[in-house]
Amino acid sequence: MRLQLDILNIKDVQFGDRTVITNGILFINRQELQEFLKEDKRLSRVEIELAHPGEKCRIIQASDVAEPRIKTKGGVDFPGALGKQGIVGQGHTCVLRGTAVVASEYRRKGDPPMQPGFPRHGRIIDMSGPGAELSIYGKTHNIVVVPWPANEVSVHEYRVALKIAELKTAVYLAKAGKDLKPDEIEVYELPAPSKMTGGLDHLPRVAYIFQFIPGQFETIPGYPVLYGSNASSIVPTILHPNEILDGAMVTPYRTMGIDVFGLQNHPIIKELYQRHGKDLCFAGVIIMAGHGDERENERAAIISANLAKWVLGAKGVVLTKSGGGIPEVSLALTAQRCEELGVRTSVAITHYPADVGDADGSILFNVPEVDAIVSLGNPWHPVTLPPVEKVIGEPVAFPEGPPADGPIETTLRWIKGTLSQIGNSRFIGVRY
Repeated sequence: MRLQLDILNIKDVQFGDRTVITNGILFINRQELQEFLKEDKRLSRVEIELAHPGEKCRIIQASDVAEPRIKTKGGVDFPGALGKQGIVGQGHTCVLRGTAVVASEYRRKGDPPMQPGFPRHGRIIDMSGPGAELSIYGKTHNIVVVPWPANEVSVHEYRVALKIAELKTAVYLAKAGKDLKPDEIEVYELPAPSKMTGGLDHLPRVAYIFQFIPGQFETIPGYPVLYGSNASSIVPTILHPNEILDGAMVTPYRTMGIDVFGLQNHPIIKELYQRHGKDLCFAGVIIMAGHGDERENERAAIISANLAKWVLGAKGVVLTKSGGGIPEVSLALTAQRCEELGVRTSVAITHYPADVGDADGSILFNVPEVDAIVSLGNPWHPVTLPPVEKVIGEPVAFPEGPPADGPIETTLRWIKGTLSQIGNSRFIGVRY
């Protein structure tokens, strides 16, 4: 399977009379995009705002981020999620590098919290100051989509509509570049495991076990995650890595440290590609769900380990998780079953269960066989964000708490784009 990314480097984003790319500047017809998104009757109103690097601007209630992309040959855009099913992972995809679509959630007073302890302003993206230095999204030209739910639309229905609006915006914007000559080209090509021979036999076969959905949160009916399905009951499955890079998978509503943007630019998959044929043979990807049930976790661990050992022929695997504490236990169990089969493991995790003053409690497992652990950072590190001049998004109507324009005392956990479960950030954890 061969995927070619045709990359256009975008230097600036502005509103204009047409949605078009001229001399590296993306112009957006704001009204046209708003009307396009309002075709979804679950939405009563949609605002489109721009946030640029260096601007004293803060985006609040940032629920997810996606990179503008569109298939130009050999596939469909976000299959299942945007209605039409089809093949992804091959052909050509146009990418607007340097831009990002940010979905900002409108949360009505009385709506259930996204998760325990969720702050008044949700996750934040600052475009200047320390927040911008910490986050990868402080350096992209951000197109912010703020949709309002229509009357009588449930919270679940609205959250599905919010995700769809984000994905539709990503495709709409990238369409402006589909006929332009790319500034750069990236190619990702990996044959089927049965054909992965010829000069690679001397290299260790390494697979990636990707826990892409946590079992600790309630799933949303109709929420698109994998080819349009919420995939909550999926058994461990082999995917071609190109499928993940090319839109077959999007993030569930409740996930920690993984955005669609991260999946599209998955750093572990890209690193394994870069090392393929040099010091390892990239054997493939196994996706799995984390579960809150011990029996289901054991079943998933055994299936994943067997797929890695006996189907992909892996000598080693890299594993990551998708949530907080419960998925971490599932991850450790999967790694342990791999080790029992003679498949060496390397685990990368952010320490979501950790308390800022309790370094010894930062990992929830103690499995002697699982001894290669990479820290992706501690989310409880405190940060002070200075005041800003502009706020994009709607704060929850609570009487208490600091104003949205700051200053705000927070932690890395609530600054979107700082920490990543798959390494798409600038942070690691180091103990001195």
